[in-house]
This record gives sequence, structure tokens and C-alpha cells, in this order.
Amino acid sequence: MALPDSLFSFAFRRQHLGRAFVSVVGMMVFIASFAAAAETALLIQGFLWGRAVESRLTIQIPAVGDEAPTNQAERVKQAISLLRGLPEAASVTPLAESDVLKLLQPWFEETGLLKTLPLPALIDVERKQGSLLTATRIREVLRGTIPDVRVDDHGVWTADVWTLIRGLSLLGGATIFLMALTLVISVTLICRTVVTAERDTIGLLHLLGAKDKDIAKHFQKKMRRLSLGAATSGFLAACLSGLGLLALAHPLLQLSTLSETHWLPVLGWVVVIPLGAIALSSLTVRVAVLRQLQSFP
Repeated sequence: MALPDSLFSFAFRRQHLGRAFVSVVGMMVFIASFAAAAETALLIQGFLWGRAVESRLTIQIPAVGDEAPTNQAERVKQAISLLRGLPEAASVTPLAESDVLKLLQPWFEETGLLKTLPLPALIDVERKQGSLLTATRIREVLRGTIPDVRVDDHGVWTADVWTLIRGLSLLGGATIFLMALTLVISVTLICRTVVTAERDTIGLLHLLGAKDKDIAKHFQKKMRRLSLGAATSGFLAACLSGLGLLALAHPLLQLSTLSETHWLPVLGWVVVIPLGAIALSSLTVRVAVLRQLQSFP
């Protein structure tokens, strides 16, 4: 049985339920879209960043004075020769002095002062895939020739970073779940309020031959129309906020390393959220209305 589109519009306007529904859906979509986009971008950025450094070790050879039996350049050559003899090492690359200066530059305001300091020599070592090469192993190899050598294994501290990223991802997932649950509860309460307010009208419709599924379908159609505009507004607000956050965090993020294929999962998640909110609202409306109509004569 076809029902007029404006059949229950008065109840929505009189109790401002339409505005309440639009506000709830818009805010839920905004928060969930922003959380989903941030979570996905964080995982992708962390994966690319971690993949680039977790397989690497940095060898630091402290500077020596003029009275040392072996000068710094010779010490670096000896270290490189020993490191390249390790079967677990995929590559051994000494860093140029200019690269070392760039690494230290943020902590020194005066470039001239930095150049007067005895800078250590740095060597970048990349492990072969699946290799068990550790900082302890490298120290054992170099200690006989360079007793003051220092080794930093990036895989150790990146593991702690990944633990933090996974924790933030779980928090983002929990946020999305809570937003969905809040949406379901809000839509259910709104539907119950409208159905209760229009109890007499629904009773008359039953007498005229309208079935519960026809009434529920009518509610679905109206709520779907309202949720479409609300979800679109929340989605656009989340996109604008995300772009603003990216602009602020641009100096800290390596956005140039992200290609179009890396951004697709982010965009996919953001688009899924408003579509999911519309579908969830429609399904919740149908279930809530049908359950309440079961108690009607």
C-alpha cells in the first residue's frame, strides 16, 4: 500500500525530530570518517616509514684526536671492510660529512659552531631480508679494531613505535564502533517517539489495510532521505578537517612517499563511512518500527 510522502512530516516538525536525526547522523559521520581516515593514514605512513628503517643499523665511529695511532679515515675504512665481510649485510654505506651535518643541524643555531665540533663518522648497514644480524653481533666484529664503536639497531625502537600505532588503530576502531552504536540507539529512540506520537494515525492505516511493512518502508524512505543529506555534510566536514590537519602536519609527515595507490585505502574508508551510516540508519529504522508496530492492535 502506497502512503503519502508527508504522512508523518508533522510529527517530525512538531518535535524537531528531523533536525535531531540530521544532527546525530552528521556528527556521527564526521567523527567516524575522521577517525577512519586518520587510522588508515597512520597505518600506511607507519608501514612505509617502518619498512624503510627497521632493517637498518647505524654504526657510529666517534672522532679521535691527532695523537691517536689511527686517524678517523682509516678507522672508517677498517670498519667498512669488516662490515662488508658479513654475509648478513645487504649493503654498507658510509654517510658523507655533509649528511651528518644535516642530521645535526636542527639542534644547532650556528652552523659555524657545528663545523668546529669533532663529528663522529656514520655508516648505514642494511640487513638482508630474514637476516638475524644484531647490534651485538656488529659490536663483536668491530670491537677488536674499533673498541669505542657504537651501534644503533632501528628495528628495536621501531617495534615500540608499532605497538603505539597498533594501539591508536584499536582506539580508532573502537571510536567507529561506538559511533555506530550511538547512531543505532539515537535512530531507535527517534523512531519510537514518532511512532508513539502517531499511534492514532497508524491505527487508522491498519484499518484501511496498510501492513506493518508498508509503514516501516515509508519510515525508511523518509529517514534515508534525511540521512543522505546529513551523511554528506558530515563527510564533507571530515574531508575539510582532514585536509587542514594534513596542512598543519605536513612538515612532520613524509607525504611525498605516498603514491596514489597508498591514498586509495584512505579514500575508500572515508567513503565507506557515510554510505555505511545511511545503510545502518535505514536498517535500524525498519527493525525499530516493525518491532514497535507488533504491539499495536
